[in-house]
Amino acid sequence: MKLFLVLTVNFVDLFLTVLLFAMLARALMSFFMMGEESGLSMILYYFTEPFILPVRKIFERLGLFQGTPMDVSFFFTTLLIGMVQVLLASIPM
Repeated sequence: MKLFLVLTVNFVDLFLTVLLFAMLARALMSFFMMGEESGLSMILYYFTEPFILPVRKIFERLGLFQGTPMDVSFFFTTLLIGMVQVLLASIPM
């Protein structure tokens, strides 16, 4: 059972790390105005958007951050992922 817990926590942590790097790459690419039709851009969008969209919908429903020039839900999602990683690291094994 302990081995299963260790493997699961390590897998989830690795997945979240890859997700954070994908979000960082997506943010950096947005500064360089690469076309939306770029292959890498599309891959990053399809990998990261399912995690950002629920946060964006919650903000829209609550009327938060309307009219801001940046996507606050993107940064908030990054913060949430980091918090989950900290919680995972605190699990005693």
